[in-house]
Formats: sequence, C-alpha cells, structure tokens
Amino acid sequence: MTDSKTWAQPVNPLQSPRFGDVATFNRLPYVPDFKGKSVDVAILGIPYDGGTTYRPGARFAPRAVRDASVLNRNYNPHVGVHVFERLNVVDAGDVAVNPIQIQKTLGAIEKRMTEIHEAGARTVCVGGDHSVLLGELRAVHRKFGQPVLIHFDAHNDTGDEAWGEKYHHGTPIRRAIEEGLVSGDRIFQIGVRGPMTSPSQDDYQRQQGIHVLDIDLFQDTAKRELFFEQIHRVAGKSPCFITFDVDGVDPAFAPGTGTPVVGGLTSREALACVRRLKGLHIVGADVVEISPPFDQSDLTSLLGAALVFEFLSLMAIGT
Repeated sequence: MTDSKTWAQPVNPLQSPRFGDVATFNRLPYVPDFKGKSVDVAILGIPYDGGTTYRPGARFAPRAVRDASVLNRNYNPHVGVHVFERLNVVDAGDVAVNPIQIQKTLGAIEKRMTEIHEAGARTVCVGGDHSVLLGELRAVHRKFGQPVLIHFDAHNDTGDEAWGEKYHHGTPIRRAIEEGLVSGDRIFQIGVRGPMTSPSQDDYQRQQGIHVLDIDLFQDTAKRELFFEQIHRVAGKSPCFITFDVDGVDPAFAPGTGTPVVGGLTSREALACVRRLKGLHIVGADVVEISPPFDQSDLTSLLGAALVFEFLSLMAIGT
C-alpha cells in the first residue's frame, strides 16, 4: 500500500455530479505514466474484438464500462472493505491494440501489463473479447509464475482452431496451457453450459484435469460449496487470476455479449461467486466479452463495472 495522503480518490459526486466530467473507471484519475508514482492497481482497457467468431462490438466495452462505473462508490459492505482507503487505484487508459492483427495485439497487451507490473502495480483489465486473456496471462506468468486461474464463462475456451486459426476467443485456455502459462489442474471454470459441437468437445479439459462447475452442478448448493472450498484449498497463498466472460451470466441479465447462451448465472449469483473468492491472493483480473451494441439499458456494462469494483475489493482485502 502507498501513503494514504497521496492516494488517488474518485471524484466526489457532491462536488461534481456523476454524469459530469470526462469518464474514467470509477471516476479515478487518468494516469498513463507511472514514473515517479506509487500505484497499487491500474485499471486497463483492452478495446479489441478481432478474435470474435460471432457478434462483434467488444472493442467498445472499455468506454461503455467507464461510463457505467461512475455509479460505483467507495465502500463494499458485502465484504467489509473501503477500497480506496486500502489501495491506490488509477485508470491507466487503454492498450494500443492493432484491430486487425491478433498477434500484435497480444504482444501489446503483454508489453503494457509488464510495464505496469514493473512499476509495482497489479491490473484489472476490461476487454475486449476473450482472446485478450492469452496476452494477459503471458504478462502474469512473467511476473508471478503460474497462477491459479478462476474462469467464469458459458464456454470452456479450450478449442483448438476455427477456420484454420488457432488464436481467437474460443482458444485462450488451450493456448495458455500449451505455452506453460497455467496448469490444467489449477484452472477452475464456473457457469459452463449449452450444447456442444460434438461429444468429444470436452475431451481436452478432462485430459488436462480442468475443474468444471457447470451450471447444473452450480445449482446444487452442496456441490457448489465444495467447489469453492477446493479453489481455496488448491490456491492457498498462490497467485490467482480471475477472468470473467460476461456470457457466463444469463443473457436476461447480460444481453450485451458476443456469444450469448441462455440458462446462465444471474447477476446476483455472479457477484456472490466473486465475493466467495475473498481471501485469495488476487494478482490480476479481467472482465471480457461485453458488447455494448447489443446491450439493453446498459445492463451488461453496469454488470461489468460492478465486477471491476468487486475485483478491486478482493485485492483491497488481500493487501
């Protein structure tokens, strides 16, 4: 933690209304250059959707979530922490992505996150489609080693290729395992559901020992509790990374996403699940696959902003 007298604070809504000023995440200061500064967490936008295979639009998510986040406040009563009294958090702007070249974008993500890590800060990223996770995990592995990966999603994202392309939003988990960034038995997936292309689609995650709490198991209270207990037992004090694809949430609550799957988590269940991770050593997190062009009344962007605040809360508790 940094000296509280120099900490960044959200703009006071009683001095400037929430609908005013240039939008930043949580109305925090925009600080793209960390030289000479002490920052605990940087919120970083990744405006990229070149890895999308169905509905595009996730490139617009960082701006939309910034707008939605002006409704966030400072104290989280559900986990009992005043975030900005514990952490110095800033908006670090967006990664300079290449909208038509995924490898260059992944490299830019890794480079920018590494710069932030070298400055002593952690990241909460707002994508972007889920292909950006690979660039994030490369940076996380460089700094922290193999993390425990907690993955909320309707899909396993362990596909091999589509149309001959091995890098897109359905493959980051498989590519990360192949690159040695994370081990299958340290991956926990929550909310998986829906029809598959074939019965063999689940073979890879079984072979790799990936832990899966599908939506049917999730509805069994005892099994859900055992699953979260297992996360805590395996993680211990190890570094943990949370990746949250909003299509893990039912489209009734999060319609603005690229590959919606009915029958998912409610927004309340999603927030409760994140809070269940209290006490873990969170070294980074993201929320991805928000597609504002398909959103309704900003429901998905509001959820994304709420998730960012919950991630920050977990980090604040562990500080």
